[in-house]
Amino acid sequence: MFHRTVSPQTDELRERAPHDRLLASIVPYSEIGLFMAASDLMLILMASLAGGVTYHILAFSEVGSLSEYLGEGGNAGLFFVLLMNSLGLYRVSILFSRGQLRAVAGGWLTAMATLVGFLFLLKSTAYYSRGGLITFASLGFAFLLGWRVILAAQLRNALAEGQVNGRRVILIGEAAELARHSPRSLLMNYGARDIGRFPLSCCDPGGAELCSRDSEVIADAIRAAHAYEAEKVLIAIAWNDERRRKLICERLRILPVPVFLLPDRQLEMLLTQPLTNMGRNAAIELQRAPLSRVELFVKRGFDLILAILGGVLSLPPLIIVAVLIKLESAGPLIFKQRRHGFNGREFTIYKFRTMTVLEDGPNIRQAQRGDSRITRVGRVLRRTSIDEVPQLLNVLLGDMSLVGPRPHAVAHDDQYSACIADYAFRNHVKPGLTGWAQVNGLRGETAQIELMKRRVDYDVWYINNWSLWLDLLIVVRTFFTAPWAKNAY
Repeated sequence: MFHRTVSPQTDELRERAPHDRLLASIVPYSEIGLFMAASDLMLILMASLAGGVTYHILAFSEVGSLSEYLGEGGNAGLFFVLLMNSLGLYRVSILFSRGQLRAVAGGWLTAMATLVGFLFLLKSTAYYSRGGLITFASLGFAFLLGWRVILAAQLRNALAEGQVNGRRVILIGEAAELARHSPRSLLMNYGARDIGRFPLSCCDPGGAELCSRDSEVIADAIRAAHAYEAEKVLIAIAWNDERRRKLICERLRILPVPVFLLPDRQLEMLLTQPLTNMGRNAAIELQRAPLSRVELFVKRGFDLILAILGGVLSLPPLIIVAVLIKLESAGPLIFKQRRHGFNGREFTIYKFRTMTVLEDGPNIRQAQRGDSRITRVGRVLRRTSIDEVPQLLNVLLGDMSLVGPRPHAVAHDDQYSACIADYAFRNHVKPGLTGWAQVNGLRGETAQIELMKRRVDYDVWYINNWSLWLDLLIVVRTFFTAPWAKNAY
């Protein structure tokens, strides 16, 4: 019996060993990624066969060539699996991330585009049915996304019931650091199952040897590692405690197993940031740079295509809106105001005039519910966000993007920058007609500073997590949320 061991598994480990081995043969953590890859490949082959056969029966009353369907599915499946693996998307933790479905969808679209390009280069497109390919792509999309949802739910249940086994490890460390690593987090983050926990003392070894209590703890850990055939030893101590780390590692050299130092509380916060190569060494990225040239090119293309299309489609109703504005009240049709854009550069924003005033100075009063300055037509325009449509011109000019943090009047920027730490971070991208904050209900007046802080939090999240898919999602959600927003007036 190891009197220093605090793991609840230690007393009954030997009795449970046959049962654990049975579970490991069913759901071993180390093979879940391989299982995911194999199941993806099988689903894609099934989608190819089902799509090809279904389309040909409906269109030509015949089954068609099964070898062609398997060839399509095999090529698309192989590329999809290799792409997902290269991006690290077969890690178990990915199954529980919010972005896994978006990553699968993007990978599948890329795989299908590659398959079509491959067939085009081989001049084989004439031998493959476009309808069959479209059916295959649709079924593959549904199969892959549906299977991911099912697999995530099943894995959650397996984790909750203890039916997923990781590699057997011994934990040695400070009590506070050990407490941070629950059995579930060990399994999810490191693929490990602890068979013994050994808390060190709070004393700081000042000499060349460990204190007597720590020496006993290490000796107990070594005996437990031998007895229960540990596959790894994990050390959980503060990274700046170099002396203790070296002394512990010297004692553990007797064990023929790898020894790992887990990130401490401070380092773990840094490791959530991206790791970037800089010359011969790597550095942790504490703040994301503005979008890369490729990302800017993609985002600009997205903006131009939708801005031109939106401008053409909205031109007839906009003419009616312009007439109504001029009939109701005197004044210019378009309201202009100075705003800050990318990198703090100033530009002029365009909107349909909705008020009887044209404020653009050091003191600008925000619109409030029942504001007497708002015209009757203007109230409808603001409620439906139609007053923002002229900003498509700002998008075409390059001052704005379709999606991004909403720009505020220069006077309000000065006010919020002084009291919200991350406010200036919004200028890392171009401002947008709509944004992540707006589709999440944060529109209209910001009478309390807390409301603006919440809006800034959403803007910062958008900047740090930008993708073309996120922009597309926000554009789609804008059409469903903008007309019904209760806080737009």
